[in-house]
Amino acid sequence: MSVSWRRFLAGLSMGLGLIGVPGSTVAERPPVSASANGEQADAGPGEVSLAPRGGYRSEVERAWFRGGADLGTRATRTRIRALELGMDNVEAAARALIAPGARGDSLGRAMLAVRLAPDLPMAHIALAGAHWEHGERRPALEAVVDGLLAIPRHLEATVWLASSLLVMFAVALVAGSLYFGASVGVAAFSHAAHDLGDLLSRSMPAFARTALLGSLLLLPLLAGEGVLGLVVALFALGFTYGSPRHRVALALSAVLVVIGMYPLARVAGTALSALDSDPLADAALSVVRGTETSEELERLVAAAPDDALAKHVLALKVRRLGLADAAHARYTVLHAENPRDPVVLTNLANLRFQRGDTAAATDLYERAAGLIDSPTLMFNLSQSYARSFRMEEFESAMQNAQRIGPEIVAELSRNGDPSFVADLAFPMDEIRGRLIKGARGSGFAEALRRPAAPGRLGQSWLATSLGFAAAAVLGLLVSGRWRHASRCARCGARICARCDGTVWNSEICDGCHRLFHRPETTDTALRMARLGELRDRESRLERVTLAASLLVPGVGGLLAKRPDLAFVSILFFAWAGVSLLWRDGVVPDPMAVGAAGPLAFLLMGGMALLGYLGVVGIAQLVRRSQ
Repeated sequence: MSVSWRRFLAGLSMGLGLIGVPGSTVAERPPVSASANGEQADAGPGEVSLAPRGGYRSEVERAWFRGGADLGTRATRTRIRALELGMDNVEAAARALIAPGARGDSLGRAMLAVRLAPDLPMAHIALAGAHWEHGERRPALEAVVDGLLAIPRHLEATVWLASSLLVMFAVALVAGSLYFGASVGVAAFSHAAHDLGDLLSRSMPAFARTALLGSLLLLPLLAGEGVLGLVVALFALGFTYGSPRHRVALALSAVLVVIGMYPLARVAGTALSALDSDPLADAALSVVRGTETSEELERLVAAAPDDALAKHVLALKVRRLGLADAAHARYTVLHAENPRDPVVLTNLANLRFQRGDTAAATDLYERAAGLIDSPTLMFNLSQSYARSFRMEEFESAMQNAQRIGPEIVAELSRNGDPSFVADLAFPMDEIRGRLIKGARGSGFAEALRRPAAPGRLGQSWLATSLGFAAAAVLGLLVSGRWRHASRCARCGARICARCDGTVWNSEICDGCHRLFHRPETTDTALRMARLGELRDRESRLERVTLAASLLVPGVGGLLAKRPDLAFVSILFFAWAGVSLLWRDGVVPDPMAVGAAGPLAFLLMGGMALLGYLGVVGIAQLVRRSQ
């Protein structure tokens, strides 16, 4: 089990204990994660003393258990205490409130979960489900939108969604591009087989010509180059027989294959492995979420002397334990090392404000305000101005705070305490940067291309590029060596100058040319009979073509002689396919997104399917207008 999954399961277990879900093995008060249970003395920055106080793992947990008899009162007081300590989301309790089997009204619990963790997407989706069960359609849809909009605000949800989308995009790009290259080659196969047979012996039967060309195209596959080798061979065939439009589209498909198999696959693999890439960053994230284990704390303590992230997270932990003096000492050290860190400035200012040192706190607030725009920071600054009776500055700071984030200011002001100030949340960019820096995507990129390109062509982007380039050059060199066979647009008969002797052009056979353009040279009765046969054939082909265009990606564009439309339709179809294949994400949801993830993939897949149908419709119109 990955470290990120262990963290979330630990958080859920703690949350179940917080609200008393039936069947939970957690007692009335969650088990502590350190060795001491009693009150502890404040620790200085050089000391390690992270044992719980009074049996509570944090002041947020203390606020929950002492917050009142009913869940609503407890949630409100817990939310205020969490904001004071820089905890924007109390996720453990929120997850437990919406867990299956939780007692009480589902709508009320979901609303409390959203209040406790407004950035948790699955809480909004649970609220949407509860509204829907109560017949409240519009609030349900609004909650769904809120859940989707919350994904970018949640680190784990963002990484999960981004990694899934990148993997799906890479697969769709590679599969769609390879399919298009093969489709163009397959479309030219019968003509190429006919011409190849003529080069050897004009008496060669059709099945022998087909077998000969098929054997040649399968040589790369037999040589161990896999699907990529076969596609490169068909790519050369398409370049030989294709029009300039076909060649441009084929070249683009080759470029997209290289991009999808190498740089994009590496980026996707990096995002996919990010959450488990750095144990120290993962431990830091657990502390921020309030779900850390004793092992994770020990890891951070061991790394703190040499690691800035661990040092900052431990200051946060001490602050949440309610150890004001120890937290002040740690934030003072952090400020000396990072004098322009707005989070450190603000949180240190809060500690000094609570000590009664208003002048020093105001100075730190003002310095932080010059670095970031934060409604919480401006609210704190207004509180310090009010305590100093600087009323004009108070009103100005409060107006700025409301301009930046009126909802947050309203929530902070609801407490009504003139001495209330709130810490800034831990900067998630620090953790995100560490996770991405430690992730490696080369393994996934190799795993992605191995099934399609197990041979030398798939060893590097240069080898793949050279393979496609060589196929293109070969196609260009041999394309003008002989007159290519084709098919009549009217009757479908093969047109070959070598076999027929008389050929009007490559689009229409000599018989159809005389039938439509020189009717005086044909018998009237035979001409009318032939026209009737062609109309019947055209009617049958129209139905078959429409069905094939809808069911077989790319057929509509190729029949309309618009390879660009064929390529776009194939990419749309590929994206719709991977959205259906991975509708629950490439990897399991880290207990953050919930049904918002499948819903997002469903919406994107539906849009891709609509795009596919739209391109097929355009191809049909183009074909009929020709």
